[in-house]
Amino acid sequence: MDYESKQREATDAYSSQDDEYDDLDFMEWGDPITKRSRKPKKGKLPVFNVSDSELEAVLQSTYNNDRLKKAERKKEREKLRAQGLLGKKGKPEDLRVKYPQGMGIEQIAQELESFLKNSQASLALPPMDNHARKVLHELANKFNIKSKSTGSGDQRRPTLYRTARTLQYSAVNFDQAIGRVGRKYFPRKDLGSRWGGGRGSARRGGGGQPDTGYRDGEVVGGSAPELGQENRGRAMLEKMGWSTGTALGSMDNKGILQPVEQKVKRGKAGLG
Repeated sequence: MDYESKQREATDAYSSQDDEYDDLDFMEWGDPITKRSRKPKKGKLPVFNVSDSELEAVLQSTYNNDRLKKAERKKEREKLRAQGLLGKKGKPEDLRVKYPQGMGIEQIAQELESFLKNSQASLALPPMDNHARKVLHELANKFNIKSKSTGSGDQRRPTLYRTARTLQYSAVNFDQAIGRVGRKYFPRKDLGSRWGGGRGSARRGGGGQPDTGYRDGEVVGGSAPELGQENRGRAMLEKMGWSTGTALGSMDNKGILQPVEQKVKRGKAGLG
């Protein structure tokens, strides 16, 4: 076979291979592979590939509501985390979780009664202002319960400790002690209040304004401290024979032990 014949045979072989690839479209090689859909970037709404406009509106509304609920749950968890209520330290029996706004004297009495009846070693109450802690220290002392303030800053709270001298629960003595407490509401100090001096209260030298309003259901003047012995009116009554826990009036006409309460009602529901 001469040189020209060999060259012609090689050219025919290459031509037949070219014919096999002529029908292939290299732009279609990626079509059989399903591409993974990417998640929308943070802050951008997803695109729903649906032809029905009403269905797309429903999907969009559901997505927006879900994002809003997640954001609210995240804020709540951040708030609890800042208070130390998440993780191993976050106990479900923590009174900071049970009373997120504050405690009334009835709730204080309920927790104290439960503490006296069971064998619980200590009881940590929610954060309170200085006067509220003082009132509870004096109340605990009547039952020989050791009481001290724990925590720091707006997390300062009264903590009660059982001792060997702690009295057993007696309904009569307990009701008398609770009835002599002059303060009726104990708001959370860490949330700010007109009594608590928390985040929402005025500071010395600052321009903040204290919240002087009452909450719905709060007793007017319920947080006022008991008059001390240096008060002239009290001193005069004591000279006339009055003592703490007794009623005003003569032997035949005794007055009431507790003053008439006036509760705040902001809403109009139930009126008329």
